[in-house]
Amino acid sequence: MSLEFNRRSFLKYSAAAAVAVAGSSLLVGCGEDEYQKTGKIGSTLKLMGTFKTYKSADEPTKAPAFTLASGSSDTGTFTCTVNIKCTTKKVPLAVTADKFLLTVNPGKSEENYYGDTYVTVNKADPKFTVDDGERDFTITVKDVKLANGDKVEFIYFPRIQASSGNSGYTRAFCTWKMTATKNGSGKIILGCSLFCTLRPRLTPWAFLFALLRHSAKMQARIFSSFVSCA
Repeated sequence: MSLEFNRRSFLKYSAAAAVAVAGSSLLVGCGEDEYQKTGKIGSTLKLMGTFKTYKSADEPTKAPAFTLASGSSDTGTFTCTVNIKCTTKKVPLAVTADKFLLTVNPGKSEENYYGDTYVTVNKADPKFTVDDGERDFTITVKDVKLANGDKVEFIYFPRIQASSGNSGYTRAFCTWKMTATKNGSGKIILGCSLFCTLRPRLTPWAFLFALLRHSAKMQARIFSSFVSCA
C-alpha cells in the first residue's frame, strides 16, 4: 500500500511539475511585451538604450513636476528630466518632441499631449548615438489639465521612424506611471501609488509550490486559465 501511494504521489506531482513549468511560461507571457517597458518615478528602463527618471527626494529639480499656470486652477505645465543613453551602434535614438507622449487618465476619457503643439525638448537630438554617452534631457509639456487623483503616463518612443512613415519602432516604448495628488496648499504633486505598482513575476518554482498546495479541483481551474490566456 505504501509503495502504491508513493508511486501515485510521484506520478501526480511529476505531472504537476511539468505543467507548472509550462504554465509559468504562459503566465509570464500574458499581457507582456518585450518592446514595452513600464516603471515608476525613478525607474531606469532598458529598451534599445537606458532611460532613467529622477525621484524628487534625490533630484527635486529633475523629478516629474506640475506647475499651475497663473490664474488657473487645473491647467499648467508638466516637466520631467530623463537621463538617456544609447546602447546600440546599429540605429541611433531620437530625442525630439514627437517622441514623447503624456497621457492623463488612460482609458476611455484619456487626454493625450504630444508633438510640437505641446512638447518641447531641451537640447533635442534627432540622432543620439553611442558616441554621445549619456545626457539629461528636460521635457516640457504645456497646457496640461491635471486634478487630484488623476493617473498620468509619461511615454517615450526611442527610435527614429522608418522612411516609409510606418515603422515597427512605434511598438517599442517606455512608460513611467505616476499619480497626481493635491497637497494642503493646493499644489499638485506627482508621485507613485497603487497605480504605479508593478506586478511581480511568478517564477516556475514559486508557481509549482503554490500549485501543489491546492486541491486537484483548484489545479484544474488554474490550468484552464492558462489555456484561455494563451
